[in-house]
Amino acid sequence: MHYVAESRLKTEESVIEKQKDLDQVVSELDDVIGMDTEFHRRRTFFPRPCVLQLSTSTGAFIVDLLAPLDLTELESALFSEDRIKVTHSPREDLELLHLIFGAELPNLVDVQLAHAFLSTDAALNYSSLVERYLDHPLEQNKKMTQSDWRKRPLTPTQVKYAYDDVRFLLSLWDQIRSLLKKKGRLSWFLEEMQHYFRSVYEFSLSDLAAIPAQIDWNAMELTIYFGLLEWRERTARSRNRPRERVLTQKEIKIAVEHHAEDIDFFQKHFHGFGKGLHRLISRIKKGNSNCNDMHYSLEYKQTTRKRELFHRTKEPIKQLVAQKSESIQLALETLGRSTQISNWISHYDEHHKFPPSFGAWREEVIGTELREILNS
Repeated sequence: MHYVAESRLKTEESVIEKQKDLDQVVSELDDVIGMDTEFHRRRTFFPRPCVLQLSTSTGAFIVDLLAPLDLTELESALFSEDRIKVTHSPREDLELLHLIFGAELPNLVDVQLAHAFLSTDAALNYSSLVERYLDHPLEQNKKMTQSDWRKRPLTPTQVKYAYDDVRFLLSLWDQIRSLLKKKGRLSWFLEEMQHYFRSVYEFSLSDLAAIPAQIDWNAMELTIYFGLLEWRERTARSRNRPRERVLTQKEIKIAVEHHAEDIDFFQKHFHGFGKGLHRLISRIKKGNSNCNDMHYSLEYKQTTRKRELFHRTKEPIKQLVAQKSESIQLALETLGRSTQISNWISHYDEHHKFPPSFGAWREEVIGTELREILNS
């Protein structure tokens, strides 16, 4: 029999807006907490906090983050090292909590990633996981994620959606954790969780490298490309604007492929900021872009030798990852995405070992065969 948390509050009272109600909920939190958020993100880089949902063994609760609440005790509870926080695909939730509290959430569990260690399905949505593991059909209105969570009062539909998003999380984790233990993969998952969401807190150029470049670009074009990506990232964050409203991928591609054009070309094709973009590209080409606090480094420039190494090894490694993930029934994207494989090759080439994020569990699964390919 599967446990499903039921709220002790009536539907019309289930949104916590008063301090005494929040204090009561915080005082009753268990060692394992289900968690989700709803936010508003229109024309901004960072989300605006609106709602925090929590579930425990006693119920599920919706905290109104726009209400005049003191969140000090809630912060202590959420960021306690003694509590496990169960989530589903929480990247944006972690961004939001970091924005509110300025801290990294410890002891995190992502049931979507946990499931990927049990199946070749890498990214099952929440309702699919609930149906698969708890045999409970869950109809969710996907439009609710795009609704305006700033408006008050929240509609009954919003309240139900927010409530449903957390009330099954603890049951899901119970079921998935049990299966992970049975398969001997719980330690694999917990190890992966230690760094899986690191990019939420640490902006690094390796994240930019995940954005695909043209395969036929030369070293200078790649230098300009990643330099523009970094400038866009820093500008978007500092101005709190979406990346694409700073510079679109299409505009970046045009700028890279026409970097040798004169300033008139840039003013004609990039209205309003052509002159500045032309100057930025000139600084990147000269390796002098410090006025934008850019730190583009040589490790992201693909030399001829490194391109040959990638050409020789990447496809065999991708085949190895695909074969191994199929044979042990583990999601291919979890064992090794294309961008991760590129990182392994580059890091091994420079340091003669795999990066820390490779992990002991991947070493166990593919380490020996991977070295054979890279050393051949």
